[in-house]
Amino acid sequence: MSTIHGPDASDRYRSLAAHGDHSDWQRPGELAAFAFQLFEQARDILRHAVVCERIAGTSWEKLGEALGEISKQAAHERYGAAESDFRRRVLLAWLVPERAYDQLGDLADLADPDEVLTHLVRWLQAHPPQTTTSPQTKTSYRPPGYPPMTTTEQAGLVIEAASLLMGVGTHKNAELKPDQRHQAQLGLARRKVELYTELAELEPDNPQHHEVLAGARARLAELEGQHSP
Repeated sequence: MSTIHGPDASDRYRSLAAHGDHSDWQRPGELAAFAFQLFEQARDILRHAVVCERIAGTSWEKLGEALGEISKQAAHERYGAAESDFRRRVLLAWLVPERAYDQLGDLADLADPDEVLTHLVRWLQAHPPQTTTSPQTKTSYRPPGYPPMTTTEQAGLVIEAASLLMGVGTHKNAELKPDQRHQAQLGLARRKVELYTELAELEPDNPQHHEVLAGARARLAELEGQHSP
């Protein structure tokens, strides 16, 4: 069965509705098959729209109202898994940017990989967690033409990545293949080294930054000395 998209499909259905013209639909079941394709495409668009709304901070209660006055529990049951999957893929792409295409597909080709990931990270960090560090503006993550990610945002992602690897919180049902887990552990160690190197430079008198940095470097060296499963 062939696939139709966008304007072509709309024009053919408009012709049918306005004039009762069935000439474009020559085989029995073809009209229903095309209608089903459009239905599936619309369902995909709706799922992506809900995920975008959630990343922007829209509550499940508001989404339930927008989806036909269903309860927030029903909205979460329908689309919660899609949101969790997207967040997990973005997090893995941030941890292992050289393999971002494996997680993000064509999105990784739209622009500079750092720029794409920073946009996505900012969506994910619409409500970044509070930290004990003072607000910072300097960062080691500087995509061209876009405001740099703050150390607070980086710290939030480090915490989220640790939760993913431990399988707790929103990631309690996440499953990583052995090689994927090893790459994510390496990525987390590298990101922690980047973060605490920067924090140590910004606050050289803070011993905690230097202590955590030393531990992160030791962990990175240990992981780099291991072979991926």
